Amino acid sequence: MAHITEKDLWAEHDGIRVYGRLRVPDAAAPLPAVICSPFFSGDHETAGEWAAPLAEAGIVTCAIDFFGGTPHSRSGGRTTEMSVCTQAADLSAVLDVVRALPEVDPDRIYLLGQSQGGFVSTMVADERPADVAGLFLLYPALVIHDDAVGRFGSPDAVPQTYEMWMELGRRYAVDALAWDPFEHMSYPGPVRIWQGDADPLVPLAYAERAARTYANAELEVVHDAGHGFYGIRMRRITEQIVASITGA
Repeated sequence: MAHITEKDLWAEHDGIRVYGRLRVPDAAAPLPAVICSPFFSGDHETAGEWAAPLAEAGIVTCAIDFFGGTPHSRSGGRTTEMSVCTQAADLSAVLDVVRALPEVDPDRIYLLGQSQGGFVSTMVADERPADVAGLFLLYPALVIHDDAVGRFGSPDAVPQTYEMWMELGRRYAVDALAWDPFEHMSYPGPVRIWQGDADPLVPLAYAERAARTYANAELEVVHDAGHGFYGIRMRRITEQIVASITGA
């Protein structure tokens, strides 16, 4: 197990400072890196549950706090200011900083996203395919666009604020309505998807469709798993991610 140095990372865009928790193994550079994006209402600590074991395996990791992602985000902002598009901009800014780190091989940077973080990771990979070595999507919330259509139908029907587990602003729904992820799956690199077949929030059909749509995708159905992976399942998936990156 590698010795890990943890430190703060800050990225900036559009007057916003985005926080990330960086973990750097004590190993010969340059190293591969994984940027971990949390689920809806998650933070760098929840993303860190995946980032920490990857770092122990010799991979640089950065776990993000999205602007407005939670009421206590270290990146600041209100939850009513957040959307998948603001989070994509946050992730892209963090990607720029990670690419410039002396410990990191800029050609081996991967994006890992949980739920909404998975949706956001697909957006950045679509926009910056040359800068992303691969995607790891954990129960990705590819249902967000359809959910917004079902709730509101059109931007004209979206209120200034509304509740969905926490208070959201108009921008969240308007941006979700405008971005159908299946129209933006041009990323040509390797994509690995893990999706539970007992997920109450994201039907398996979304992951199956993504696996068909991407040019180079592999889907693993996690039987009897809900919206999240824990314990033995989490350890096994982490081992699979490490093997994908290191070839071990």
